Amino acid sequence: MNFAVIGLGSFGIKRASAVNDSKQAKLKYIYDVDDENAKKASEKLGVPIKNYDEILNDKEIEVICVCTPNKFHKEIIIDSLKKGKHVFCEKPYVRNVSEAKEILNFTKKSKGILQLASNHRFFESVIYARKLVDEGTIGKVLSFNGRIGHNGERLKDSWFWKKEISGGGTLLDNGCHLLDLSRLFVGNFTSGKGLTSNVFWKNIEVEDTASGIFKTNDDRTATIYCSWRLFSGYFFFEINGSDGYINVDGRFDTHGGDKIYWSNNKEKKLHSKDFSHIKPNSYLLEIESFISNIKNNNKISPSAEDGLEIMKMIEFIYSK
Repeated sequence: MNFAVIGLGSFGIKRASAVNDSKQAKLKYIYDVDDENAKKASEKLGVPIKNYDEILNDKEIEVICVCTPNKFHKEIIIDSLKKGKHVFCEKPYVRNVSEAKEILNFTKKSKGILQLASNHRFFESVIYARKLVDEGTIGKVLSFNGRIGHNGERLKDSWFWKKEISGGGTLLDNGCHLLDLSRLFVGNFTSGKGLTSNVFWKNIEVEDTASGIFKTNDDRTATIYCSWRLFSGYFFFEINGSDGYINVDGRFDTHGGDKIYWSNNKEKKLHSKDFSHIKPNSYLLEIESFISNIKNNNKISPSAEDGLEIMKMIEFIYSK
């Protein structure tokens, strides 16, 4: 499938590189509002630059990969769907529930397919955790709790700190990964609440720390903690089931959810797997899954509907 990537910041480059690496895709064009940024990316990737309108009107382009700052996601998604393109949108999906609803309503009358980025689903340890859950190893999933974060240095003085552009801080930046995974393992949450704070990065417009607790209609729960001031670890979550538990633990230097531990009440034995020797490949696996979903008419996940539910969880915390 022919791709074009719009937005060439660090994650735009990662997404473009993944498309380049895929045998099922061809990266035809790239675009960024910053001409110098686009030029550097073009040289790095070996892909020509086309402007925004040219990309949207090019009938050979089948997929638009949206990697711009959050403020511009909604417009690009809708513009692309209007042209009959499929869309793969970098997280976070949008800035608020209102934007999520507008896009969802538009997808219902569009031929194009929209999938939201969630590369943490494609960490080897997370894939294995899903396998264990699907096999019934820990029984019915009752709760999810997770932590994610980094020290925030790479975001210093960037658009991430400006609420009008980003929509929010750490909750939208990395917390949305945990929100997505909590829904993946537990289901849909109908209520929640939380807190945000700025203990470390002072005088910024968005939060550097957030936590939340959520509940389903049948009283199963999820708790999450996310931060831009976390100096150790990166990614951890625990799934508790009626018959056992699963722990996923990722080191700061790999961002890959390196190890998984699990046990169940029947065996009463601790099992583990270490994936640290496997080179992280989540961006490529995610792009290839997206292409496969389109070609095989599979259910898209995370979809626009999923995106709206995640934004509702975020609103539970922001509207405290």
